[in-house]
Amino acid sequence: MELDVGRLLKAVSQNPSRSTESEEDTYFELLAALDADLQIEPPVYVRPRLGSAHAGQEIYHFILRWRQSLRMISVPDSPGLRVFLEEHQIAISGN
Repeated sequence: MELDVGRLLKAVSQNPSRSTESEEDTYFELLAALDADLQIEPPVYVRPRLGSAHAGQEIYHFILRWRQSLRMISVPDSPGLRVFLEEHQIAISGN
C-alpha cells in the first residue's frame, strides 16, 4: 500500500485538528498509540499551524502504522514533543 502524503497533508490543511483537544491531549494520544504497538512511519511532517491564533507555531503530523492500517495524529509543537523527537532520532520533513 503506497501512502500519498501530499493528498493526506492537503486533507489535514482543509480540516484543522479538533479544537476541543488540548495540545497535551494530542501528545498523550501519540504516546498511547505507540504504547499500543503502532509504529511511526518516518518521516514526521512539520507544517505551520493554521489560524491567526497559532501564527508562527508549527504542528507535527505523525503517520502511524498498525499491520495494514494507517492513522495520522497531528501534534502541536511543544518542548516535550521536541525532546521526544530528539531522543528517538525521528526523521522530520519540513515545508
